Amino acid sequence: MNSPQEIKDAASVILLQLDTNTPKVLMGKRSENAIFMPNMYVFPGGALEPIDYETSFSSNNQVANFEKLSLQAETKLGGPLLNCALRELEEETGIQIRNGDFSNLSIAFILRAITPHGMSRRFDTRFFLFKINDNLNTNQFNNFRNASDELSDLRWISVDEALALDIPPITRNVILFVKSNIDQGSTINRLPFYREGSFQELTFL
Repeated sequence: MNSPQEIKDAASVILLQLDTNTPKVLMGKRSENAIFMPNMYVFPGGALEPIDYETSFSSNNQVANFEKLSLQAETKLGGPLLNCALRELEEETGIQIRNGDFSNLSIAFILRAITPHGMSRRFDTRFFLFKINDNLNTNQFNNFRNASDELSDLRWISVDEALALDIPPITRNVILFVKSNIDQGSTINRLPFYREGSFQELTFL
């Protein structure tokens, strides 16, 4: 059994749909029996696993801020973290992005946060924003038949409606950060880093 104070590297995916007038994100509800954040709506994601190191990955400028994944971390952690994000997305939603084909997506590392002391689990999570391009046939992003039972009530929801759900504080901050950047139409260059889960200890990568 893991120590409550162990901090595990993790990745989470904000899948953002921009082909309508109302930007939407994909979220699901954690089980009431979950040890970590029960009954809360979250983005797909989870802890880094050994298999995430087994597949090589070269960013080739496909992932914005890719080089910042290694700041204040293991030098070669970027590839495994992205592999983790893709694996968790597939496991929890059934959405599969094969062979690192990001031609119809815009992907960026946008935010990092560490779970605060006192929680049953602690993670050092890197959040990836996956923007679905306007010209994408989104059928694959609406089929959850192969999803695990880790998240229920998987659904696309407007950014504003997502803020009204029962969500963890860090998820709220992530949504507000994404919303701000949608409204501004800006490139995300300064990446928030919430240390130890404290919003007062915010720095930037």
